[in-house]
Amino acid sequence: MIQNHIIMIINAVILVAGGLIGYFSSGSPTAFIAPGIGIIIFILALAAKNNNAVSEKAAIILSLVAAVTFIIIGIRRGNAMVIGMGIITFICFDYYILKFILQKNKKAS
Repeated sequence: MIQNHIIMIINAVILVAGGLIGYFSSGSPTAFIAPGIGIIIFILALAAKNNNAVSEKAAIILSLVAAVTFIIIGIRRGNAMVIGMGIITFICFDYYILKFILQKNKKAS
């Protein structure tokens, strides 16, 4: 399986790219929220690469909050790109949890 820090980096790149595309297409400064979250997740991914459990869990919580927020805001505004970023972030969150469960089961057996 792919390591969590790689998924975090992919998620961060998608959030940064999606936010920048959103800014240049709409000109709204609120589009910088996604790149800000992406940069934070990227920094946490670098720490998680060295098996830092606290940064990994912080990135997982931030991903869940960002995913739910992006999906809700995207639905309210009717913005498919924001909904897409939320869905991708939620898929990454699901992957983190799945990987955590598999590691826990592996240690138990």
